[in-house]
Amino acid sequence: MKNILIPTDFSKNSEFAVDFGAEIAHAMKASVTLLHAYNIPVLVDEVVIETTTIQNWDKENKELLRNMARKLKNKHGDLEIHIDSVLGLAEDIILGEANAEETDLTVIGSKGEGNAGDAIFGNVTTDIIRRAKKPVLIIRPDVAFKPLKKIVLACHDDNMVSANVIHVITELVNAFHAKLYILSIIREPVEPVSEAYTEANKIKSHFENLDPAVHVMKDEKIVHGINEFAREYEADLVIMLPGKHNLFERMFTEIHTAHMVKDSVKPLLVIPQGN
Repeated sequence: MKNILIPTDFSKNSEFAVDFGAEIAHAMKASVTLLHAYNIPVLVDEVVIETTTIQNWDKENKELLRNMARKLKNKHGDLEIHIDSVLGLAEDIILGEANAEETDLTVIGSKGEGNAGDAIFGNVTTDIIRRAKKPVLIIRPDVAFKPLKKIVLACHDDNMVSANVIHVITELVNAFHAKLYILSIIREPVEPVSEAYTEANKIKSHFENLDPAVHVMKDEKIVHGINEFAREYEADLVIMLPGKHNLFERMFTEIHTAHMVKDSVKPLLVIPQGN
């Protein structure tokens, strides 16, 4: 990874994502882009917003971003940081930057509020996950950074493990000298344990050089099973792969995506299959 995008709405909640993203960038020797997307507030009586007012907002936003960048530079002196303040709908702006060729990873909070009370994260985060073509890391507002020593890949289907997925996971594991766990959640008797282990070992074969551990757990609820495993093994990061025609298809419907973003007890990295 060379470039990490971190959207922020300047809220206290979003600071966790900013700190977490900067730590990832520092460990991977990547640059950071701090992005703030802002919109013109809804006004009554057709009040006209003057160009100078928008310019002032942009100036204030950039000063806040510069202050944020200075704090990160004080902590990570060698960190390359760029700032960007863009007028427009947060969802469209963030998604456009997240899918840009130069972006390798987007780190975003699961919820937050802007200075004017605008909800920037939350539902926006959920939609970005569904539409993102690049990896997205979601950070809860109460999760401080810890070195990634235990990484869990929750996956049930070997066909979901693309070259892009292998590349991203390998980079992370090597950068943090982490232990990789491959986790499959099944629901007996619908999904036999033997078949789950066979599929999990196929997934393991893609990461043999990382010496991953394989685990199969039974749980009626996918999200609950992943969270229980993450707690028991004190995982620092959970990785999931959205896809079709498999167990995770039902997870990445509108309801289940929002549920996972809301209820994941650990930082959650979603990696699209890519090429």
